[in-house]
Amino acid sequence: MNQQVLQQMQLVGQFSPNMMILEEVSSSEMINSPLMIPECLARIFEYLRGERSSLHSCLLVNRSWCRIVVPILWREPFKLLKDKADASLLRTYFSCIEDQDQLQSMQDWMTFPSEVPLPQRATFDYPIFLRHLCCKTMFETIENWLLTTASVEIQRHYKDISVQLIASNFFQLLMNKCPILETLILWSGASNSIPITGSLSGTNTCLSRIVSLQVEGNYHDIDLWSISQRCHSLKQLTIDVEISVNSMNMLHNLVHVQRELEHFRLVFRPEDKVFTNKVQPELLNALANHPNHLNTIEFNRCNFIDCPSLEALSECNNIRHLVLWKCVGLGPGKMYSLYKVNFGQLQRLEIYVHPGVAADMVIKMIRDSNNQLQSLRLAGITPQSELPSVLSVMTRHCQNLTDCRLVLKDGDNNAFNALLTFLGVSLKLEILYITFTDRVYPICNYEDIAKHLPNGLRELVFRDFLFSPASLANFLENMTPTYHSLSFSKRHFDQQHIDVIFKYVKNRSNLFRLMRHPRYMSIKAKSEP
Repeated sequence: MNQQVLQQMQLVGQFSPNMMILEEVSSSEMINSPLMIPECLARIFEYLRGERSSLHSCLLVNRSWCRIVVPILWREPFKLLKDKADASLLRTYFSCIEDQDQLQSMQDWMTFPSEVPLPQRATFDYPIFLRHLCCKTMFETIENWLLTTASVEIQRHYKDISVQLIASNFFQLLMNKCPILETLILWSGASNSIPITGSLSGTNTCLSRIVSLQVEGNYHDIDLWSISQRCHSLKQLTIDVEISVNSMNMLHNLVHVQRELEHFRLVFRPEDKVFTNKVQPELLNALANHPNHLNTIEFNRCNFIDCPSLEALSECNNIRHLVLWKCVGLGPGKMYSLYKVNFGQLQRLEIYVHPGVAADMVIKMIRDSNNQLQSLRLAGITPQSELPSVLSVMTRHCQNLTDCRLVLKDGDNNAFNALLTFLGVSLKLEILYITFTDRVYPICNYEDIAKHLPNGLRELVFRDFLFSPASLANFLENMTPTYHSLSFSKRHFDQQHIDVIFKYVKNRSNLFRLMRHPRYMSIKAKSEP
């Protein structure tokens, strides 16, 4: 057995580049090596947790390795085994059911054809290893499974209801078996889907230690109250759905009862751009209940009309990521209520609110960050004429930016020149988006941008660009070929613009390829996917 282990340990470096931490040693040293201790092997195998094929190779070494690898492999199986989302994965789970009568009844409600055999008893109790569950991936796995097991008639007439029924019962099975779940992504794929949160009964232990909860899909009236009764240890909370007024009230309580909430994200996706969901002052007060731990506050497409101010957030003194994007009901007055906030650790700032944010408020945030900002996205600065002042401050306090996205008013030469100065000192910039407004006659020398771009820039995007064909040609000729992606978007491309871009790519066909769409054109490096 020792000789077999030795041979496998010598080959393990071939499983993955991550395993090259092992040193080459003699036979006697290997047999007595600390690397043979299970605890040490477990730490080594953690480097392979995202590589299914490598983990499967380790499974075959011996029983000891198998016992160590299985918990890692089945920690997040729906993600790790997604490309093999067939009957075998779910059958393996069902083989862990001890009650054969229960197993038979499950086969009945799963509407399987009679020829599908019941699974044999599993070697491991696989559900106890589950730590991360994405319900969307689970739904996809069940759909693929149904295609391989259900009859044609069932697939044709009862597919949706079968998937919903299987998902609800299967989710209940996992929750009852899994002792500790760390990450849960709830998802509803259709308006008539069975709410998966209805299966939360009897799962107090399983959900009590969740640290990351995300809700997405088409939920409207999600049972956040049941979740708040079980989950008190969330560090990350993301609500990426449009929810009812009642659920919004429950959200206040869910935020309030957390012990160490660090990341909060609320995203609404209203139809027809109608901001029907309204943020209440109670939610801001609940967030203020985490002054030392909360470091990420993100509101996207939210309505703040019912909030007289944002002053409650001034209690948060550890903000590293602040996002107020496409939010209505936030004007300069309400934004000024953030003046007391300590932005000394700010690393990411995204602001696009209506009616707007005063330039001096943005300047205050940037100055406070003390060159720690890595990502900056700005739109809706009031008045627009103050943008040069903002860019001037960015030149001194944003020299560590890697991602910058700005809105530039055509004809504002002061802002354009300030932008060129900023680009000249932004040596770490990798991503740059510029959106042009007021689509009139371009008077800025846009081709000058190419001469000021940082050498490390990988992605450059011009939205609603105003380059003349001649200016565009000059710009492209002055571009260094080190970028990975260069994109232009416009409501309508003139043939002259198209000809210029085609000519540029054709002359450099060994380096670049062109992706064309009616409203955008992208020049991609051939090394990019």
